[in-house]
Amino acid sequence: MTSIHSLEVPKPKNWQDFEAIALDALRLRWNSPDLAANGRPGQQQQGVDIFGPDDIGRKIGVQCKRYAAPLKIDLVKAEVENSDAFEPALNTIYIATTRDRDAKLQMEVRLYSDKRVSEGKSAVSLLFWDDIVGSLGTNPSTFKTHFPNFTLPEAYAFPRERLVAALNLGYFGSHLWDYAELIHGEFGWMANTDPHEFQIVLGIVRQYSHSFLPAKERDAVVGSLDEIVAIMSTEKALNRGDWKVIETLCIRVSRRVVSLSSVVILESNTLEVGRRLGSIYFGPAENVGAATSAEMKRQVDAILPSECVKRTAAKFDEADTMKYPYGYYWAPKILAYVEREIRFANPMNQ
Repeated sequence: MTSIHSLEVPKPKNWQDFEAIALDALRLRWNSPDLAANGRPGQQQQGVDIFGPDDIGRKIGVQCKRYAAPLKIDLVKAEVENSDAFEPALNTIYIATTRDRDAKLQMEVRLYSDKRVSEGKSAVSLLFWDDIVGSLGTNPSTFKTHFPNFTLPEAYAFPRERLVAALNLGYFGSHLWDYAELIHGEFGWMANTDPHEFQIVLGIVRQYSHSFLPAKERDAVVGSLDEIVAIMSTEKALNRGDWKVIETLCIRVSRRVVSLSSVVILESNTLEVGRRLGSIYFGPAENVGAATSAEMKRQVDAILPSECVKRTAAKFDEADTMKYPYGYYWAPKILAYVEREIRFANPMNQ
């Protein structure tokens, strides 16, 4: 199978395009939607073009360098020392470059980084063009946004992370207002539900939007989510008008999620499995019928590798024979099973 790393992906012709490519690539690389561009052209940036948390919450900065000439250690040191003035202090500063991998420079940077860390300063690392292209290629839709005339091959036969994102977006994203009502409505009040649970759901939708949705849809969804968070973060009690705005924004997000047309069949079917499971969860408070279970099993079999068939049948039998197989117990059980199989099943048996 052709790898993305074997292709001659065209390098950007200006620094603005390179910075935009690097930002999207690193959001995907670290699954960190909160990475952001630092300021705007003409402003002092203290040697940092991109900043935010990485995948484990460390404060990182990135300096993007589009060079025709080879990158040298003296230039790396100059850029890194410039970033020492950045606030808050960074755990790691990355130099992202359009240059190809360079073993000698990597060794020099490792030694330089060790010395800085021993002095209590930020670590230093390099991101070459291959690193950036590889990260961007994990989301074909985002890749296509930056390289519309370049055909990306199938990078892997079973795109686990994209399927997990599709499943969760279908389950949470297409029922966002249902969650708001469940947690903040009369039922949530009677059950003493933690109101912060809705913020968690918003965070899940935001996270998976960044790793799955095409750039245009992602920005629209994240924009609506940010508006919801801003309304709910006010100190005053929310009134009927506030909740009406939140409802409109939630419905807007859900419609965008369920109307995706740019995903491939497997991803689209996985999103639909998540959506159907969410519908069952929020459906009538009654047992999940045999017909609904059988149809749901058929859809799950269609998205998982063939090696999962027996395990899927056993899991559905287990869910169907629970003492109280109500939808709000049944659906999360099946969702957890499907996500686990997507992550760990052997796709070679597909």
